[in-house]
Amino acid sequence: TMSSLSPSPSSSSPSPSQKPEVVHRRLDSLPVDTRQTSVLSSLLTPLLDESMAAYRAELTTASHEYRALTNMNNQAAAVYRAAAESAKTAADTVEQLVDAKTEALQDLASGTSIDEVDRQVGELEALCTRLETYLRQLETRVAKVSPPGMSLLL
Repeated sequence: TMSSLSPSPSSSSPSPSQKPEVVHRRLDSLPVDTRQTSVLSSLLTPLLDESMAAYRAELTTASHEYRALTNMNNQAAAVYRAAAESAKTAADTVEQLVDAKTEALQDLASGTSIDEVDRQVGELEALCTRLETYLRQLETRVAKVSPPGMSLLL
């Protein structure tokens, strides 16, 4: 009725200390129409099945992608391990060569002094001078023996 809908003069506005009355109803206390429930169920079941299939497909795809990434990471790690082993072997070989060459150079440096090298260079220069003198003498002899107008270029 109209009187039940209009506010009563005594309850015009609740005071701040009073809370307005809230009516709670439990869903199972509402009347259930089984026909509506079965129609709703028949409409929602395929939708839920399709949603579940879509989620399952997405999760399966993600799982396969992660598995493929794991395999790729394992293969890359194996390649890097092999490269590290090769680099270590190369570094060890280079270190051994450097040690051997350093030792050889130290032996050479300790056995030969600068004065010795200077002496050997002087001997080599003297030999070159003697060879040049001999070559000039040969050219003179060949020029005496050769017919006129013919020259030998040495």
